[in-house]
Amino acid sequence: MLLILLCAAGSMAGCKKMVDAGEPKNTITTDRAFSTNALANAALAGVFSQLMTNTGSMIFSNGATTIYAGLSADELENFAGTLNLFDNQFFTNQILIDNPAPNSYIWQPAYKIIYNCNGAIEGIAASTSTLLTDSVRKVLTGEAKFVRAFCYFYLTNLFGDVPLVLTTDYTQTVSMARTPQATVYNQIVQDLADARELLQKDYSTAAGERIRPNKWAATALLARVYLYQQNWAAAEAAASEVIANSQYSILSDLNKVFLLNSQETIWQLQQNNTKSPRNVTWDGLNFVPTFRWSTFPAATQFVFSNPATFNTSATFFIPPYFFSKQMAEAFEPGDKRKTTWTDSVPSPAASNYLGRVYYFPFKYTSSTGTIGGAITQYYMVLRLAEQYLIRAEARAQQGTNLTGAASDLNVLRTRAGLVNTTAATQTDLLTAVARERRTELFAEWGHRWFDLKRRNAASTVLSSITNKQPWSDNSLLYPIPTLEITNNHNLVQNTGY
Repeated sequence: MLLILLCAAGSMAGCKKMVDAGEPKNTITTDRAFSTNALANAALAGVFSQLMTNTGSMIFSNGATTIYAGLSADELENFAGTLNLFDNQFFTNQILIDNPAPNSYIWQPAYKIIYNCNGAIEGIAASTSTLLTDSVRKVLTGEAKFVRAFCYFYLTNLFGDVPLVLTTDYTQTVSMARTPQATVYNQIVQDLADARELLQKDYSTAAGERIRPNKWAATALLARVYLYQQNWAAAEAAASEVIANSQYSILSDLNKVFLLNSQETIWQLQQNNTKSPRNVTWDGLNFVPTFRWSTFPAATQFVFSNPATFNTSATFFIPPYFFSKQMAEAFEPGDKRKTTWTDSVPSPAASNYLGRVYYFPFKYTSSTGTIGGAITQYYMVLRLAEQYLIRAEARAQQGTNLTGAASDLNVLRTRAGLVNTTAATQTDLLTAVARERRTELFAEWGHRWFDLKRRNAASTVLSSITNKQPWSDNSLLYPIPTLEITNNHNLVQNTGY
């Protein structure tokens, strides 16, 4: 059996089919790939490189989930509008089956990574080398199971039922049908539970940097999964474990939250500054304009705000993706998250812009990638604030510790410069949690899209937005890539496509 060696370059072979990774060009035998601690560690390091840098393109794990789920929800708009046909289909929730994004950015790369996780799990288990020590076997197996669970979490939340591939054996996977979402979730829970037991408690695997998952990353993702499964008690317990850990703390300065290895970080992905997006993040490239209007003196702003010339300069001041009007209006007055984590540019009453103020996310502060440039921000995947929100919701749902739920919300509200929540009943607290999630986790990993769906609020919220008409609940899942259905007739398309 051959296995891709995922070393520093993190290069990947193409997939002919969803569960067929093809015959990779750069391969070594499994025995050698996992014959020493160094080689085995290089293979797993390659998985994390693939998650962030890939081959220099955006995929589900480095920005695409944020963009496309944000467009699908009431969170983002794209500057190009109808001129970008494929993006506009997400924005209007009218995705056609020939849209390449679901396959190229989500399905195919996720299954490539799953294939390599499966190969690592199998290769480590099969290796008889005494140079691969038991302690390293455990950690790397835990990492592979964590990443596999991570990939399946996004696949099932974007597509629904998906094939649950747990082997590299082509004969078992080539004609695999879709697996019910409940079964996929059970496997995610099992993988994360295993990872919790196998991974280190600290960040020693990556020399102290928070770019490889540890026990608490597995626990944090498990808390989220329990929340989605409506296992409220388990979600509260898992989130409480993470919150109680002294490695993590809520930072009072919002400017420091997304810095590399910040104390709020549970897990980040490190970019390769020699490949796109180089020393910045894909979110920075997509959300931060070439020039920030707010940094210009009034005299310069006056020149560029001329209605007669604004059209020619707008692309320099308005980023490729920006807040929808609904998102821009979601913040309470005085919320520091809006003043610190967003920026804006006003437009004149010119054709196409009509005086609108364009707000955009500013959690990542640079849009200019430089080859070999200094990296100040890694890509945030899991952070402590979400754990407070998970615990608040879980407590409110159980109804036995409403005061504790309010206290969890107030941790984040205080950091945001807001007064304590006035919500006291279960219903009011759940509404408050949903609002707080929206203004804390905006433009991060599709949280708004997933929250609308799991709370059964998507139809009500999105069907009232003009550009998303005619609304259909079939839009809540993305289409299964048609090429996969063509290659595997056991795959069935989602309803409505």
